[in-house]
Amino acid sequence: MSLSGKATRGTKIIPDPEANPDTEIISRAKFTRGSKAIPDAETTADTETTLSTTAVCHLCYLCQKSFKNASALSTHKADSHDGRRRRIHPLKCHWCNSKSVMTRRGLSKHLSSCQEVRRLQFPLSCPCCGCVCQKLEDLPKHSLKCESWEQDSSDAEKVLADFDKGLAQVTRPSTARFMEEMFEKAELRPEDGERKFAFIVSRAKAHVRIVKRRTPEVIEDTRLGVALVTHAYGRLVRLNDYKLLDNKDPIWHMPFPENGEHLARMLEGLLIQSGDDVLLALKVEVYGTSDYEDPHAQEIAKPEGTKPFKVTNIYHDQTHKVMIGTVKWCLLVTLAVMLTDGTVVVGPDNRVFNPKETSSVWIKKEQGPHLFNTMARQLRSKFNDEATFAPYSAVHTPFNHHTTMPVTLRTLYGFKFNKAWSSVKVAAFVFHQLYTKHKVVKAEIQLHVEEALSGNQGKSTEILDIIQRMIGVMAEEESFPVSKAVNACLTELAGKLSGEITSLNNTYVMDAVVKKVKNII
Repeated sequence: MSLSGKATRGTKIIPDPEANPDTEIISRAKFTRGSKAIPDAETTADTETTLSTTAVCHLCYLCQKSFKNASALSTHKADSHDGRRRRIHPLKCHWCNSKSVMTRRGLSKHLSSCQEVRRLQFPLSCPCCGCVCQKLEDLPKHSLKCESWEQDSSDAEKVLADFDKGLAQVTRPSTARFMEEMFEKAELRPEDGERKFAFIVSRAKAHVRIVKRRTPEVIEDTRLGVALVTHAYGRLVRLNDYKLLDNKDPIWHMPFPENGEHLARMLEGLLIQSGDDVLLALKVEVYGTSDYEDPHAQEIAKPEGTKPFKVTNIYHDQTHKVMIGTVKWCLLVTLAVMLTDGTVVVGPDNRVFNPKETSSVWIKKEQGPHLFNTMARQLRSKFNDEATFAPYSAVHTPFNHHTTMPVTLRTLYGFKFNKAWSSVKVAAFVFHQLYTKHKVVKAEIQLHVEEALSGNQGKSTEILDIIQRMIGVMAEEESFPVSKAVNACLTELAGKLSGEITSLNNTYVMDAVVKKVKNII
């Protein structure tokens, strides 16, 4: 099927009577946010059906009737389609078996005059719900509110056959996903009682529901435009706010570290498109590619040949990392959502997105006034180097909250603040002081160690042993970058906290991000 022109929210889609009803084609078009149009698919010259569009302000998407205002439409759906149950089939008379009506009011009127009903003996039990009607006049009244009244689904098998035939011609995965999201599932109940589902009811009368969109903005027919407009999670971003980075873009050659913070701000919220899959990077970290520029440099994602950048998912340090690499710098995605299916990945270990070599990168055209969205990277070593605390990481603004960002050594203390002092809380306090106040005070740490020991009946733990060793080698007040002896203890301590951080990311943070995503769309 192809759509001509633009389709908007509330649009009535009517099959063209001049089109060949036995063939289909999906053509390229412009897409309007506020509606969905069918994306490009593999086509042949002998298959073509065209749909024309007619705008109607208050249109019932189930029976295609139009109304003057929203109140009249709401009343119609409640009376004719049982409100939210979205009935699309006629209601049948159980006694004459020759009459089917589309509305409950029509059914009530029919029962009042049906000769077969007049021959019934009352009191009478409703054949659908068992409610007893004492007299003839009670049956039409009861039919207005009986939620179990049977529908006439005699054409259900033909509808399913037509739908299956149409799906068999769809070869692109993105098109199949589009059809599932654009057309609301309509429940069909054939005579055998088995439940089946379909989307397109028939060629003669298509019952569709256009997915709601935020604004009537035009979406150009690009591969990314198709991917975003045909998936519900595409509403997390506005395509017109983004630009495609080509091979000649100067961003690929920006030197590091002088542009580290600027790069993080430019690249937060970037999109990586690989075929039909699109990843939205909610948090990114920027690294150098040589040790003399960055003690945490990573060369594993450097591009090969003449291409200025490389997009990859590489297994490194027992983690599957989604990275973008250039000769000057590389980027690690530490929080992401897949716009094609809504999968959320918290932390750097991403096992769901495997970009191809031909992947494209999109960044926001304008970064805006970012005041608090940059921060230090999640690192577990070299606390004796100032680069460890540099703000080379940034988070997508809508998710700039401690509950929707991956837990780090800096933020772990916030999750333990209201709890009793324990070995984990003391360790989290040490890193929190180091990152926020840029120093740690020996007396404060000693006090909290004693509180943790008291709460644990005087028994020490592996983490407390490390902290006490650090107390023995540190000055009364240790400012960053710390001494090598203290750094050795902090590095060991950071490793012990990784399990706690991963657990919080997979539970508390994951739930918060998923909830935020659902609220936005």
